[in-house]
Amino acid sequence: MKPNSKPLRLLFAACLAGWCGASAAAEKVQFSAVASLGAWSGNRVLDDRNGILAPMLSADASVNLSEQLSVRAGGLVYHFSQDNGDDTRSILREAFLQWSGDETQVRLGWQVVAWGRADRINPTDNISARDYTSPQSVDEAQRMGAGMLSVAHDFGSAGRLTVLGKQVKPSRMPSDPAEENLPLRPDGEDYEYAAKFDHSGDAFDWSVSYFKGLEKPRSLQLMRIADQRIVGVNRGYAELEVLGADAATTIGGWGLRGEIAHMRFPETDFQVNDGRISHWYGITGVETNLPANATAGVQYFFRYFDEDPQLDGLKPAESAVRRKLRIANNQFHQYQDGLTLRLAQRLWNDSVDYEIVGVVNFRDGDYAIRPRIGWRYSDSIKLSAGADIYRGKDESFFGSLRKNNVQFAEISYIY
Repeated sequence: MKPNSKPLRLLFAACLAGWCGASAAAEKVQFSAVASLGAWSGNRVLDDRNGILAPMLSADASVNLSEQLSVRAGGLVYHFSQDNGDDTRSILREAFLQWSGDETQVRLGWQVVAWGRADRINPTDNISARDYTSPQSVDEAQRMGAGMLSVAHDFGSAGRLTVLGKQVKPSRMPSDPAEENLPLRPDGEDYEYAAKFDHSGDAFDWSVSYFKGLEKPRSLQLMRIADQRIVGVNRGYAELEVLGADAATTIGGWGLRGEIAHMRFPETDFQVNDGRISHWYGITGVETNLPANATAGVQYFFRYFDEDPQLDGLKPAESAVRRKLRIANNQFHQYQDGLTLRLAQRLWNDSVDYEIVGVVNFRDGDYAIRPRIGWRYSDSIKLSAGADIYRGKDESFFGSLRKNNVQFAEISYIY
């Protein structure tokens, strides 16, 4: 597959517009760019490649056309050897026109939307896709934009209502190359819709939200023949409806936050959800500041499935097929839970920062650890390093990602 050149052209158009506009009307234009070169021990697609260089350029520009009208664009280009024909990729995150009135804001164009108040694990965040195979050291930088119309209206102290409609855009997954030989099932939707009412600014912040569209990570589902016998699996993106809520508050020196969502995979004419199990998905946690500019947080998360995905009493052929689904879809037990831990600190006048994040699943004992460290050598140059460490048995979520154990070092020039 050849890299998509349209986002690439738009990215450099944004760079050029920002650079030219900045010299002509600096008070109206904001522009930033980062050029980086990373050395990675692996390529995040579950193969055996190692010793890979990853050059990357990202840029963002915004222009105020009037008091109410503005334009924003941003994206990136990177090269990351993955042996699948699209080693050079361009990602357009944002390219939208925004109108802002006294109480209403309208955005039209390519946008990224992030919902949820929990730390990294967000059951209510189902709108924007991610590129999990990219050489990005920061999770939030994996987000990809999609064509969207969003309208937000403020109701004063009561809260803010946002509604949106968007094009379907799936995530890129580490297992995509390994699953290329599996049949690709038809998608049942071309567009997605969502709404959120958010109340914030008081001691207790909360929101309720609704999403209808396709899941962003791919899943595997069952293939059946006329007599309903299971004959294999196919891959794709199941139709999904999510009703969720989140909340956050502070008590003394502690911050408390959490999210809860019901993930419903409805029956469809295409039967694309066969094997995907509806469930409750929740997370709650606390965080606090520590001495010497350090912070720490811990969260408990769970999934409760409407039916038990265990394999007792199945014939060997069907059991083998369903095992593939359990691993790919993270459906191992009717109730599965775990903890996340995070420790972060800034040192030496914020010139050095580090973060250690860990996640463990209680039932199967698999876990992931992600240490990161950064050193801002100057205002323009930053060095960073880190690792992704996955451990667990073969039939576990993090254990299935063991080939994506990587270490990296990166140097960035910030403009």
